[in-house]
Parts: sequence; structure tokens; C-alpha cells
Amino acid sequence: MVLSVLAVFASCKKDKEAKPEDNFDPTKYYITGEYASIGGGTPATSYAYCFFTNTKTYTTSSGGSQSDNPNYTYANDIIKMSNLTFTLANNAVTSCSNAAFRSYHLQKIPDADAFAGKTFRGTVATNGLANGKSCLIKYTTDKKFTVSIDGFAQTGTGAEYTLQNNGVATARTGNEGRLHLMTIGDGKLYYSQSNGGGTPNYTHYYGVLTLQ
Repeated sequence: MVLSVLAVFASCKKDKEAKPEDNFDPTKYYITGEYASIGGGTPATSYAYCFFTNTKTYTTSSGGSQSDNPNYTYANDIIKMSNLTFTLANNAVTSCSNAAFRSYHLQKIPDADAFAGKTFRGTVATNGLANGKSCLIKYTTDKKFTVSIDGFAQTGTGAEYTLQNNGVATARTGNEGRLHLMTIGDGKLYYSQSNGGGTPNYTHYYGVLTLQ
């Protein structure tokens, strides 16, 4: 009889224990990936969502030229904003309410600068055209970086970048005000750049670069 009572007590205790997802804290994570409008109206680009304790987000895309601070809520494995929801399971985003979000990586914010001292290489599209331009980005240990696209060094010996968190960085470089958005997603660098010059001189680069 004693064993039966203990077994029932243990079962009740287990039922009341919080599931891992019940303890999920959005402020310790960010979401990044690729955004591309349906029908090709907007070239593919990178984006990031950062979450704060005051239920505000910092969301940015297209090299950082687009940004906003919508409110969010989190409940029942769903991060919800006014016009967007991310559904989570097992510490990953499983779906998004907007089909234009082609990929979405739920990343825990690193304890230290995830860019410092690293080099990433790959190809970037130009204004949505997958023309395979080579791209090389190097980061120093003193929060500076260099960008070379198709052999052209854009940032000289180095430009400063700003950490939005240890996995999301932005920068403004050059006399024309190039804007850069750099995020770590699934071990790769999601990179987008806008020249900030406006039409007709607007140029947008986007690519997913691999760690060298």
C-alpha cells in the first residue's frame, strides 16, 4: 500500500513538472534566415528578430535598411507579433505564418562575439540576380571587419561593426553609407547589404557564406 501511494505521488509530481518548452525564454534567443517575397517582387535577403524583456522586438532585414520594433507574445510554443507568428518545437522553429520566410533558425545568443576572428566565404546575388559574385568577409578581434565582393575591397583595412547581440551585427560603411546585416544561423553567415543610395543607384547583395 505504501509503495502504491508513493507511485501515485510520483506520477502526480511528474505531471506537474514544467515541460522544457514551458521554460523557454525568448530573450535568450534570436531568429534569422532568408526572406523572399512570393512571386519575386522583392529580392531574397536576410533578416533577424531579437526579443527583449519588455515584449519588444528588434527586427531588421535588407542589410539593416528595414527595421522595426513590434511587440511580441510567447505562449504555447508560439511567438506572435501583430502580423506574424513563429511556431516552435524542440528548440527549433517549425513553421512561420508568412510563406515569404523561406528559412528560419532559432539560435541561442552566444556568450561571446560569434564573429570575432572568423572568416566567411561564398557567393552573393546582386539585386536578386544569382550572378555568383564571390564574397569574402573577415572579422578581427577588435570589432572590425572587411568585405570584398568580386575582388573589390569595400571597407579598406577594416570598418567597425555593432553587435545587436553576440549573433547579430550591423554596420554602416563608406561615403555612400553602405548598410550591412550579418547574422549567424546554423553555423553559417547570413549576409545582406544595401548601398543606402536609393533609386536609381540602389544595390543589394545577399548570400549565405560558410566558415573557412
